Amino acid sequence: MNDLRVLGIHGVGNLQPSLAPGPAARRIADWWLKALAKRLGSTALTVEMAYYAHLLSSAENLPQGEEELDLLPQWAQDDALIWGRLLGAGDDIAQGRLSAPLRALVDWIARTYGLDHRLARMFIVLFFAEVNAYFTDSDRRGAAVTEVADALERVEPRVVVAHSLGSVVAYEALWTSPHPEIELFLTLGSPLAMPDVVYDRLLPHEGARRLPPGVARWINIADPGDIVAVPRGGIAAGFQQVTADITDGIGAFDFHRATKYLACAATAGVLAAHM
Repeated sequence: MNDLRVLGIHGVGNLQPSLAPGPAARRIADWWLKALAKRLGSTALTVEMAYYAHLLSSAENLPQGEEELDLLPQWAQDDALIWGRLLGAGDDIAQGRLSAPLRALVDWIARTYGLDHRLARMFIVLFFAEVNAYFTDSDRRGAAVTEVADALERVEPRVVVAHSLGSVVAYEALWTSPHPEIELFLTLGSPLAMPDVVYDRLLPHEGARRLPPGVARWINIADPGDIVAVPRGGIAAGFQQVTADITDGIGAFDFHRATKYLACAATAGVLAAHM
């Protein structure tokens, strides 16, 4: 069995405020390695992490209380409402709640997906604050892409595994920077195909969306209830040369958690083929 060298690119909500970037990357990589090894039952596996959370967020702007929805930048609030309509919340956030559409969206998400209101609110704030920082601040976007590109060069992974917003940063890094050949680009709970919010803002803008250069295969895995992996049905409709879109349930209350994706049967099956 050959050792499998994996580069992970984390998603939103991974800021480690008490750690410098190096130790933070190692902490998250350890979480990922344990989740993967548990299902794969193998030690022939190494995981390193491209850590960029500190470039999009800080301890000072972590969510704090009910008013956090109002503190989101206007573009982030608009994106959240677009996302809600894509999920089917259009009428609920429009009828009689025009003065507080984000609160109506939180209520709809909590009711529809059986979530605690506080967790639903925190998720929306975390996700759209980081998405907004990435797409509206070219300096921070460039720094995050450079972080991933540098990790690709340093680690020379056989496989790149990217979760959530990390799949966006990874996609742009794979397109914009020279990198070693990648056997597999594995995206988990990816919002890459989300119209308006993500898909239409991706770089490069010109040409068809497709498999990044220097990547042999692209497989996407999404939980059927993952509220970030929008639209339903995968990403192949929006990106050429995607090898496969796979649906796998990772848990009723964990439909977007990275470690649950890493430990699911679909991920194990895909990675085992490369070991």
